[in-house]
Amino acid sequence: MSSKNLSAILIAIGMAIWIFSGALNPDVLIADDSIDNIDNIDSNDGRALETIPYVRVVSSKATLRDHYLEVNSHTMASRTVQVKAEVSGRVEQIAVNKGMQVNAGDLLCRLALDTRLSDVDQTKAELKSARLEYQGVLDLKRQGLQSDMSVARAQATLARSRASAKRAELSLAKTNIVAPFAGVVEHQAVEVGDFLEVGKNCITLMEIDPVLVVGQVAEKRVGSVALGSQAQIKLITGKHLTGVVSFVGRSPDEDTRTYLIEVTIKAPGSDIRAGLTAKMELSLGREAAHLISAASLVLDDKGMVGVRTVDEENVVRFTAVQIVAEEPSGIWVRGLADEVNLITVGQEEVFAGQIVKMDLTPLGTIVNR
Repeated sequence: MSSKNLSAILIAIGMAIWIFSGALNPDVLIADDSIDNIDNIDSNDGRALETIPYVRVVSSKATLRDHYLEVNSHTMASRTVQVKAEVSGRVEQIAVNKGMQVNAGDLLCRLALDTRLSDVDQTKAELKSARLEYQGVLDLKRQGLQSDMSVARAQATLARSRASAKRAELSLAKTNIVAPFAGVVEHQAVEVGDFLEVGKNCITLMEIDPVLVVGQVAEKRVGSVALGSQAQIKLITGKHLTGVVSFVGRSPDEDTRTYLIEVTIKAPGSDIRAGLTAKMELSLGREAAHLISAASLVLDDKGMVGVRTVDEENVVRFTAVQIVAEEPSGIWVRGLADEVNLITVGQEEVFAGQIVKMDLTPLGTIVNR
């Protein structure tokens, strides 16, 4: 017998022994049908049950809640104005100090009168003379002793005198620089003795009532913000305020593609300063959301944030969710059905489409399997 034939015979004998040993081995399990549902598995077959993982599940129901859009923001004065001189003159008095609160019409700075008082007296005398002259020309006109041209010249002289008297009075009044609105003195630009030119700043005044809270909203959410809707403001100091959305921007920031939102707060209190960091909560209405533990969140293969649930056929499903709010007891998410079987233990060890065994035992008494 050749060596090639002998090798072929030995190989055939070895294969026969391997096949028959498997058929006669009682430890080998042959399944004729695939497992379609865990209820079809023989409960006495422990080895089959080991292939179906247990997960802890809680029944989560959606709750209607007020939905808010949180926006990082800061406080800002509703207006800041440099109160400038309308006439030139030497500063005789500074009536306020930095940080002082003033009312509309309160004196801020006083300029020297110089010749303005005598200018008023002179123009008043000229006005009186022009008025008498005009009346005399009218009397002569009625007697036929004056022409219409003479009457017109007298009338023009009277008008010039009135204008001069008015300018002199205004120049005198503008030596007192007063607050145009109630606010806080933010900056003092001059000192007593300085010469103030027309248009130069005397005092910088900041309005603090109302106060603005401003923030930027992403372009995909700005359509949800309604003008005139209420907003809750939480300052970095811990103080809570309520305001109204008074402005929603129409054009975005070119760099961030976000839109400016302004909330107006009336009577905020004297302790509110411009530039304070704040959290703005804009009301977006009511919507259904689930309160879950943050530990229940997982990522799918595409990096989407979501949760894993178990459907009525005990199959694992992945659902992407959006976080809408956080609180000490958990996080609020949307995107789920009204009622789901949420996996709270074992969600990292299973995958979508996998058959599992649900365990509804409370977390404190769950038994390791």
